[in-house]
Amino acid sequence: MKNPFNPSFGVRPEQFLGRDDIIDSFINSLTNKNSPWRSTLLIGVRGSGKTAILSQIQEKVMDNKTYVVSVSPEADFLDNVLGQLHKQMTKSKLKGLPKIKSISLSYGVSLGFEKNGNTPDFTKTFRYQITEMLEIIKKSEKSVVFLIDESQKHSEDLRTFIGTYQHLIREEFPVYLVVAGLPEVVSAILKDDVLTFFRRANQVFLKNVRISLVGQEYKNVFNRINEHLSLSLLEEAAESTYGYPYLIQLIGYYLWDNIKSNYSGDVLTQVLVEAKDRLFRNVHQLVYDKLSYKDKEFLFAMMEDNGQSLTKDILVRLRKDKSYVSMYRARLISCGVILSTGYGTLGYAYPYMREFLIEKRDELAL
Repeated sequence: MKNPFNPSFGVRPEQFLGRDDIIDSFINSLTNKNSPWRSTLLIGVRGSGKTAILSQIQEKVMDNKTYVVSVSPEADFLDNVLGQLHKQMTKSKLKGLPKIKSISLSYGVSLGFEKNGNTPDFTKTFRYQITEMLEIIKKSEKSVVFLIDESQKHSEDLRTFIGTYQHLIREEFPVYLVVAGLPEVVSAILKDDVLTFFRRANQVFLKNVRISLVGQEYKNVFNRINEHLSLSLLEEAAESTYGYPYLIQLIGYYLWDNIKSNYSGDVLTQVLVEAKDRLFRNVHQLVYDKLSYKDKEFLFAMMEDNGQSLTKDILVRLRKDKSYVSMYRARLISCGVILSTGYGTLGYAYPYMREFLIEKRDELAL
């Protein structure tokens, strides 16, 4: 029996929890063009399950009535969008598109066109090319779902795509969109004056999964391999995840392997050592490396508290005025690194961040 948990990034795990309502709401929008879910922004920190949600949506909607274009806004983003859509269209539908006789990649060389005078696709704008394909798709009563993962800041191609998508909606083409990104990336997109359309899109902030749901899933899964497992062990394992999707997979993965190989009463201790090591390397370190020196100072000032931090205590520890602390507080919240946990209180957005910072504290001469 193989391990059902998969902590690899970019792969949809078998045990996928707490996101059904999001997935179902978007899928239902395919039969209701007026649904706010038709154009959705999926916002979440690293490891919150954004890619897994996109994968699940793709799996559920890909059929003979729906084309799915799943891309990341990297190099040749617009060409990848067109290429994926083109590939899914049947040969009979492609007959209506302009054809070229020959092409050349070098400057100053003429292109050979068909005698009917049609202009080749690559000489047209992205909007022209995608509209040509969507005209054919619309006549065949099919829809197109665009799934964009790992959105990037300041992407000209993304600006072009979103601007075009807005026109496609207005022109009543059967198009739908989910864009997933980190909080700071989505924040930058929403501030872009060219992308004002996106400010009206449905925004979904991915929260951690309920602990009770994690606990129930752990019981269902682990009872398959050992029905005599302690209930308290599984409850403690669930609580140790804090409902953070990546950690649910990590702890589940290592717990499965440890139970199958050599089960003992203190198995969770070893599991947490392994899970935290991978969590720190794959998530916390990446987040930490992108922070400025002053960002890190703020986080280290919070580290002194074994739990929530009071803003007034941060003021004292940093020896800065209120405006300075407020600025970095807002900045780190916008980046998804810390959370406002109540009036005047703060907490880390990532589980075990304090433990990670304790290991890193010698890097700053505070």
